[in-house]
Amino acid sequence: MRTGLVQFSILRNTISREPLPAAFSQGQQFTKYGIWLAIEFRHYYTGAEYQASLIVQPRPMRTNSQSPARTYLFIFLILLLIPASSAGQLVNGRFITSLYTWEQFDTVNASKKFLRGFQSAIFDVAQGNFSVHTHFQAAATLKKDLDETPDYRLFYLYGRWKNIGNVVDLSVGRLPYFAGVGNGTLDGALTNLNLAEKKIRVTVYGGARVPADLSIESWGPLKNNFVVGGQVVTTPIEGGRLGVSYVNRFREKPGYWTVRPDSLFNPVTFYVDPTAAKEQYASGDASYHISSVSFYGRYDYDLNFNRTLRSQLGARVYATDELFVSGDFIHRTPRLDYNSFFSVFTHSSVDEFEAGCDYVLMPALRVFLRGAYVKYDDDNSNRYTVGIAHNYVALTYRGTTGHPGELASVSVQGTYPLCERTIMPTAGLTYSSYKLNASSPRNEAIAGSLGVIVRPIETFSVDVQGQLLKNNIYSQDVRLFVSLNYWFAQQLGLFE
Repeated sequence: MRTGLVQFSILRNTISREPLPAAFSQGQQFTKYGIWLAIEFRHYYTGAEYQASLIVQPRPMRTNSQSPARTYLFIFLILLLIPASSAGQLVNGRFITSLYTWEQFDTVNASKKFLRGFQSAIFDVAQGNFSVHTHFQAAATLKKDLDETPDYRLFYLYGRWKNIGNVVDLSVGRLPYFAGVGNGTLDGALTNLNLAEKKIRVTVYGGARVPADLSIESWGPLKNNFVVGGQVVTTPIEGGRLGVSYVNRFREKPGYWTVRPDSLFNPVTFYVDPTAAKEQYASGDASYHISSVSFYGRYDYDLNFNRTLRSQLGARVYATDELFVSGDFIHRTPRLDYNSFFSVFTHSSVDEFEAGCDYVLMPALRVFLRGAYVKYDDDNSNRYTVGIAHNYVALTYRGTTGHPGELASVSVQGTYPLCERTIMPTAGLTYSSYKLNASSPRNEAIAGSLGVIVRPIETFSVDVQGQLLKNNIYSQDVRLFVSLNYWFAQQLGLFE
């Protein structure tokens, strides 16, 4: 079938009241008769909100051998049919319809107008110890340029079986992994084993590396495009935690034709076959908490370059119920693919010392202070932050001096609930003064936002926000973001 196929994609961005230029940087023009749906999901434990989208659009499709989208759709339908027990399915999600429009005026008073449409959908379907998790995205410029390409992305689509034999959790599909030094997204499997009365947790994962833009495209032979890794975490004593982790990533880079000069400087067509991107890291970390003091340490090693990638030591002290003090040391070297173009250059490490404190003046009011010294091979820099935060408003001052340039920035942000939290106006303003280096001129930038969130009922809200940016590049950059949101949680009985 060449028409009417469901197209899936995903946006990797949490819902916020901030401008979303990165979220709308690419897209696909929707056809006149397309069906555009959206969902957002709030994580039950962390409260984090995510967006995704589902678009059903009549358009010519590739053949089966060329369309991984059909494979993912087939897997998704199979996963939904697996847990055919008598219990009902719990479905959580959120529909969103969004528009983002802006007009930019440059310093010679030339203007450009943009309009982006965004639809998102996330479904989490659970039944007993089995669950299916999906995160899709589709975005479009409503006034499409001729050279614009479709923006369909699949952030994740996987099934998860929990507590198999009271020991194993298994996930299969396109899924995220976070295990010590290894993190990212893969097409494959991940398993967690809980051993020794859950005092030891073993994580093992492996599969194909997904495209860098998370699109639904073929990733080529597995032997040339894979990721494998794992982590072991144990709690040998009360308040203590030890972990070791490993990751090996390999990605084959596509070749391309170009024009290069020969020995007589005549232009000739030349085929470039880049070396594969290789990464291989090992890491260990430990933490210990006793009474009002906690400690943390981490060490990462690059096995390909045979050098320290990162080392870190930190401590947190709750001096009193109102005072919290922290200190950290971090040593970093650049993280590079083995045999990449940048690996031929000489690289320098960076040492960073940071300290800070928070003091609670009253339950709804606190002040905070952060300061850091950064040491380069032949230079250094300092950065600092001081601020005061209330439940409804926050004022912050940030500064940087030394090697990265000079920066002084003041920002204030606030929101206040009205009418039993059914109306919530929001506002923000930032002023920045900066120099790229000691000899460059000083520049200024102003950014502001003003909006309102209206939630007449618990399951529906309308968000509107206007944004303004002014700097030495754009004399005026005005933006408007509008979003309609609908939450739902439904108990189904598809197999009863």
